[in-house]
Amino acid sequence: MRSGHLVSFIALAAAALGMPARAQTPAAFSTTPKLTGSLQPRFQSLGDSASFFLRRARFAVEGSITPWASYRAQVEMRTIGAAATPATSPLTLSATDLWVRMTHQRWSGTVGQFRVPFSLEALLSSITLETTERSRIVNAAKRDIGAQLEWRIPDRLVLQGAVVNGEGPNRAANPDNRMAYFARAVVTPVKGLDLGGAFEGYNDSTSFDLQAMYRTARGTARTEYIRARNRTTDVHTVGWYVLASYGVVPRRVQLVGRVQQFDPSDQVATDRSTGYLVGLQYFIRGDDFKVMADYEVFREQVVQLENNRGVVQLQVRW
Repeated sequence: MRSGHLVSFIALAAAALGMPARAQTPAAFSTTPKLTGSLQPRFQSLGDSASFFLRRARFAVEGSITPWASYRAQVEMRTIGAAATPATSPLTLSATDLWVRMTHQRWSGTVGQFRVPFSLEALLSSITLETTERSRIVNAAKRDIGAQLEWRIPDRLVLQGAVVNGEGPNRAANPDNRMAYFARAVVTPVKGLDLGGAFEGYNDSTSFDLQAMYRTARGTARTEYIRARNRTTDVHTVGWYVLASYGVVPRRVQLVGRVQQFDPSDQVATDRSTGYLVGLQYFIRGDDFKVMADYEVFREQVVQLENNRGVVQLQVRW
């Protein structure tokens, strides 16, 4: 799909949104920008090494332009997990969210850089995650540049579709002139239970995702199964996780457990790994101020590695 088709997609999004009718009375709103941010300093033990570092620091400005149009711009600084900027510095600085969103009744359309609608765990903010790291098959919140449409019936159905460059975030160009496509559907058959599926298609690979989440007043359970295929090599990558959390002291102490499995290649018989995690969250002021601690034991299919991970992380959000 080339640039002309992308323009058509954006035009279709604008038509679908319909722009609010003049006869409607807009709800009260403010155009004053809101500044938000978060800090996640942590101590981590990985195998036989240990260190203190800044997992991430995020700063954002967001607000409304009209009653039906909003925006968000967020940058992230971190000291691990990505190439340094500049190359001589241990600090990484990058943009995460850079989008404008337009809404009308059950429709919404987003253009810019945003999280693509695929994995449930990737769409959950790191601020609200029950664990200090996402599962291996998800790895990170995947972002890209493009356009997205969403239609929803509150507490019943969500349909999402997106067309993006397929080059990842903070990329100024699309060298191969090919797009990536995403589609996701989530249904809520009973209160608290979400069942969904998603598809992503790149020039050289495709993936599908099955996901479920159940929430109660004191606990959450969720699971995902993701299978990806590289069309060039015919390699399949498969992974899944099952997670449960329960508030043993409501709004104060939460216990977390997770089992995950990751197989990067079905053509290699010895590379599958399984992880067993136990964790705890202590809420001082909800997700705005909390301490997280978890420990994960990994078991490889053949050769055992020194990669068990223990993390204690402080989180502050404003």
